[in-house]
Amino acid sequence: MKRYYLIRIAIFFTFFVTMAFGQNKKEIQIIKFLESRYSADIDSVRLFLDNNFIYYHSPYVGLGITTEMTKLGLLIKSVSPFMKTTNMLKKGDVILEADNYKLNNNKGNDYFKRRTNGAAGDSIKIIFSRNGDSISTLVFLTKQQLQQRSDKFIDDIKSYGDRWFDYELSIIDIFSKKDRFVVHYSWEGSLVEEGPNYSFRAIEIIKTSRKTNKIVSIEATWTEKQFIDQFN
Repeated sequence: MKRYYLIRIAIFFTFFVTMAFGQNKKEIQIIKFLESRYSADIDSVRLFLDNNFIYYHSPYVGLGITTEMTKLGLLIKSVSPFMKTTNMLKKGDVILEADNYKLNNNKGNDYFKRRTNGAAGDSIKIIFSRNGDSISTLVFLTKQQLQQRSDKFIDDIKSYGDRWFDYELSIIDIFSKKDRFVVHYSWEGSLVEEGPNYSFRAIEIIKTSRKTNKIVSIEATWTEKQFIDQFN
């Protein structure tokens, strides 16, 4: 039994030393960037980012629209440029029906959310209203991936800082090859003091400039939840 505990201590010590001293200087800089990002230290974040920085959000399969529930149906608030459809939907259109199911109440909204989880290429027959006319068409689920430049990325960081009361960031693993870094980390936070905790895990691919070492791009990868949601 004593030997068992000694082995556990040795494993823990090895893990601690690896995490504390295993990173090279560039990897340590990436970790500092993540700490600045989630602590909403805007000035520090700006110093890390290249002038041509782009943040690639986690890709997902869907219609690429945002909607708002109204008495008539789902009002389209925004439309992704990746959406593929016979009659392109526009901001301001109101989706009245999906596969002959009326969308003028919360049950209809829930039905529409379920129908927009699926595989790329799946189609949905919808009827929408535009300028008083009702139009029937097929819309197709496609791969969507939002991209942000540094100004919008920093705006989101500021919004995060204003929202959360506290948080904890844990680096699970990080490894690099030349100017590319893969970071696996977990985040946990609460909105109010002693409130419930919210958490997520993320894997991001971070690319830096070979000349300046500043961050050129961050690409968020698929999460397990995003994958499972396609089948629900």
